[in-house]
Amino acid sequence: MHYRWVLSSQILALTCLAAQASQIQNNGRQIEPCAQVSDWIAQAKTTKGIPGNLAYGCLTSMPFNAEDAVRFIDEYRKYLQFQSTIENLKNPPEQYLMPSTDLLAGLDNVRQKAKDHDYSSHWDFELDLRQLINSAHDAHLSLQLCSTVLFRFSNSVPLVSISPDGLELPQVYTLDDAQLLLRGVQSVSPVVSIDGQDAAQYLKSFSSEAALHDPDAQYNTNFPSLASQTALGTPRNNGLWSRNLGEKWTGDRLTLAFANGSTIESQRTADLVSLEFPYRNGTALFNARCRKAPIATTAVAASDSGGYPNTTWSSYGGLIAGYFLAEEALQDVGVLAVTTFSVDSATLHQVTVDFLRNATEAGKKRIIVDLSGNPGGSLTSGVDLFHIFFTDVVPYTATRLRAHPGAEFLSKAFSGLAESHRKLQFELWEGNPFSWQAAVTPDQDGNFKSLEAWYGPYEMDGASLSNLYANFNFTSISTTHSPITGYGPIPLDSSQRFFAPEDIIIITDGNCVSTCAYFVDRMQRQGVRTVAFGGRPQYGPMQAIGGTRGGQNLAYGGIYSYVETAHSLIRETLRNGSTPLMSIQEWAQFNRSIPVDPDEFPFVFGGGVNLRNEYAPGDNETPQQFTYKAADCRLFYTAASWFSQEAVWRAAAAALFGGNSSCVQGSMSNAGSSRMP
Repeated sequence: MHYRWVLSSQILALTCLAAQASQIQNNGRQIEPCAQVSDWIAQAKTTKGIPGNLAYGCLTSMPFNAEDAVRFIDEYRKYLQFQSTIENLKNPPEQYLMPSTDLLAGLDNVRQKAKDHDYSSHWDFELDLRQLINSAHDAHLSLQLCSTVLFRFSNSVPLVSISPDGLELPQVYTLDDAQLLLRGVQSVSPVVSIDGQDAAQYLKSFSSEAALHDPDAQYNTNFPSLASQTALGTPRNNGLWSRNLGEKWTGDRLTLAFANGSTIESQRTADLVSLEFPYRNGTALFNARCRKAPIATTAVAASDSGGYPNTTWSSYGGLIAGYFLAEEALQDVGVLAVTTFSVDSATLHQVTVDFLRNATEAGKKRIIVDLSGNPGGSLTSGVDLFHIFFTDVVPYTATRLRAHPGAEFLSKAFSGLAESHRKLQFELWEGNPFSWQAAVTPDQDGNFKSLEAWYGPYEMDGASLSNLYANFNFTSISTTHSPITGYGPIPLDSSQRFFAPEDIIIITDGNCVSTCAYFVDRMQRQGVRTVAFGGRPQYGPMQAIGGTRGGQNLAYGGIYSYVETAHSLIRETLRNGSTPLMSIQEWAQFNRSIPVDPDEFPFVFGGGVNLRNEYAPGDNETPQQFTYKAADCRLFYTAASWFSQEAVWRAAAAALFGGNSSCVQGSMSNAGSSRMP
């Protein structure tokens, strides 16, 4: 979302600090790169703005251990087997916009290179792994590796993509120049090339590093790169590039050339993620951070709400908020901004219901739902929000689990839960994706009669999958703390909708992940129109959804928690004389394909998989990950809409609520069916 920028003397400070780095190198020709980083921090008295070449040199000095690398691959493969889209990625349907990828074969290639000692550093090994996982373009599939989370790399000159009117093709500007455009300065010159390459093509190639499945969403967003979670800073999540350390190190400077013939240099620097850096060489860094320090699973960050106006209906600093617009032309429009679903579900429910009731009482005729930069979150919140708008429609959820030995082991182990009447944690019963007793049909009306009926496996497009089942049982999972309207203790008034579908618009920037994707898809199916902002500088349609449309993200540690519980259940039935869940021989056979505790891996790591595919109503075969649906309208960002979210709302309302709809050329007539070329 928006961040209020204050571009002070930061670039000048970085220049001075870079000079200090040069002095360190000149005075100690043989100093290890990691020691140079440590010395630079000591002299500069800051962990920010470290010269990029020093940080990169330090990372690539970390030693490579071939034997442990091979062991890591062998054990990680057992976790990767839980990724639901392995076969689909290898042979995707025509409408899928990204290249195919064979994750398991790719893992074999990395293993062979490790076995052959083809890596010169641990960084190079982990870089190959990260590239492979990113090739799935699935935000639910991630692999956070020790060497890639040590520094955050960025450039000193952020770039934005700005159109003069939201309809003409945008050009690339520096953030400073975009602010001048906002003030009406017309003499501002766009950036035409970066390091000698066409600026738009350069940024397009950068976007391909992202773990998203839509090229426009990729072009829009400032993505985490191989060693970074964020860049120098972003006024919003769309269209700004402050390039992080990419697939290849090209030096610590970028040359930006402008249409008026002038040039400037952008410095690539690094911020240390931790508070201290006592390491004098790559071996010490490797032993301290890759052998010992745990990597917490990285949750998707909630969007910032800076740049939004004040309002009565708000919580979490504006992450969920409702707005009444002051302009006369928009007097009958209310805006509900939901920048994340990773908030307290009960609060999201209360803010939404209060705002919509007040909007109808105030005479508002139309509603905009702003999901710009929404990274997803709790699916119960997405289901609840949909049902608040459409109380008379059952919120359809349908998933399939990839069948493989690890999933079969867990399914068989948990099959005895109902018979044993064990008191387990809530998530190991009602929310257990491996328990057929807890599973219900997508319409929420039916159960499964046996493990075989639920698990199958069923062959579909070359993949072995479970039967179709809902994400969870709405009635049993809905509570006052995690409400789903109309289920459990949460009342439902199905007699009246707050707003008709033709009077609702959804805004996205193409980066709408997980629960956000589910919510938008189900709203679209009721006739709600969507406006997608940004994307590549070309005419034509753009998807409203980008990121992932998978049914469930499960961390590697979460998978092992199920494995650990399953082992204890089997062990208990073998010891107490009851009917065992499986024989000792069968258990031993499964153990060869069951993941071990992440703590037992030779290197620390984090992340997770997309455990279940999500399917749309009427299509039980094609995972939503591989479908295409264009937004009803596409608009480019202007200088005004870049810095003000209210300008985004004005543009969206004028495009779809106005008498004369104006959208990017070719984006309206193709909405809903066509593909981006």
